[in-house]
Formats: sequence, C-alpha cells, structure tokens
Amino acid sequence: MKHNEVVIKKGEWVKVTGLYNWIGFITSISHTFKEYEVFVVRRIDGGEINKRVLVDFEDTEKLESRLSEDELYRMIDIALDTKDREWFLELQSMLSKSEGVSL
Repeated sequence: MKHNEVVIKKGEWVKVTGLYNWIGFITSISHTFKEYEVFVVRRIDGGEINKRVLVDFEDTEKLESRLSEDELYRMIDIALDTKDREWFLELQSMLSKSEGVSL
C-alpha cells in the first residue's frame, strides 16, 4: 500500500522503498514537507541499521504486521527520549495487561 492510499500514523511500521529497502517506524510527520522521520531498524535483507532518516511520503509503505514485545519496548524508549508523552501513553497501553507493575 502506498501512502496516498492509506493513512500512516506515528509509531506505525513502514517499509522504505525507492533507493533503499529498509524497515522502520514513524517517529514524526511533516505534512508541510510531505515527509516522515523514520527510525530505521534494519534492511529488508536483514542487516541492522538503527538510525533516523527523513523519507518522502511516496517512498513509504505501511506494514501490516504486529509489533513484537522487543520492538514495542524500543519504541517506548524512543518516546521517552523524545519526551513525547502522548506517544508514550499510546505505546504503554499496547503492553499486555499482565506486564503491569503493582506497587
């Protein structure tokens, strides 16, 4: 699916197309410049990357897979690093209820 066919939101996993074949997730969206900031975690062929890149809307495809627990925790760490409270709360709500900590 191309961006113009589906809405892609912050935190969702995407495939970066064009010159690169990367997998990552959206960390911010600029409607003014029609680009995403994507935290790229790996190449399609499996090589790990771990860097932020700016990508045009048309060079992304939404991935429909579910997040692994490790991927979810990595995104929570980034939300904390960027002080994005709304995104942190959204990600935290996705954690299994059994993982909650009781004091």
